[in-house]
Amino acid sequence: MANPIQDTRAQGSTAIARLAGSLTVMNAPDLRVGLLDAIKQHKPRVLAINLAGVDFVDSSALGVFVEARRQMVAGDGKVAFTNVNDDVRGLMRIMNLEAVFDFVDDEAELTSAE
Repeated sequence: MANPIQDTRAQGSTAIARLAGSLTVMNAPDLRVGLLDAIKQHKPRVLAINLAGVDFVDSSALGVFVEARRQMVAGDGKVAFTNVNDDVRGLMRIMNLEAVFDFVDDEAELTSAE
């Protein structure tokens, strides 16, 4: 199974991770390593996770997102999701994750304030 992280880059104090495909138990380990490496390498204030290319998310991936959030909050940062499709957003709403994550329409909203 392909790594779900297409690329990561830093723009100012924001690290942007672009993901693609289905995020499942099969690729959750790669997702975890990639996101935590991006946090460690870029030391961002905001970790922007762009889900434009993601069509499915299971509970394993949601657990990885929560772990990344824990890492970011420990360093006074935050995680924000961008370009989330309606199905994935609905799942996050059901899991009450809208209360702990930020959601924006496009990553430019996070980087334009820098």
